[in-house]
Amino acid sequence: MMKTLLIVDDEKHICLLYEEEFKDEGYNVLTASNGLEALELIEKHRDIDLVLLDIKMPEMDGLVTITKLKEIHPGLKTVLLTGHGNEKVRQATESLNTVYFEKEEMSKFWGFIRRNLQTLEKHMAAAGMATGGDLEDAADIESHPIKKK
Repeated sequence: MMKTLLIVDDEKHICLLYEEEFKDEGYNVLTASNGLEALELIEKHRDIDLVLLDIKMPEMDGLVTITKLKEIHPGLKTVLLTGHGNEKVRQATESLNTVYFEKEEMSKFWGFIRRNLQTLEKHMAAAGMATGGDLEDAADIESHPIKKK
């Protein structure tokens, strides 16, 4: 099953960069240029696995957007990526159960994204097997750690 990511950033070139990178990895990618568009998309696409967003955007900032997204989809995984962060923003993202990265930390960010998407794929494979009645193989998949590249 293909994973779906939502990228929310008012800078079109940033959306295109992330979209290209994730599509090359085999993911379905949706983009929004602001928080209002993101809210519309989350209502239409309940299969979104991860939202990556900027903090400074028109209409509503990233923290408000995350709060509203999680009201609609409480278990949604969110990542705030910003070049305008500080300790107060970091604490706010933690209180929203959101991961925070400074744009200067891109290598850490990409490593985090790949690890989390692999974990999500593993859980979905196990869930599919369990649903199909293959509980032993599902438990086996869940018990094996993901190998780091």
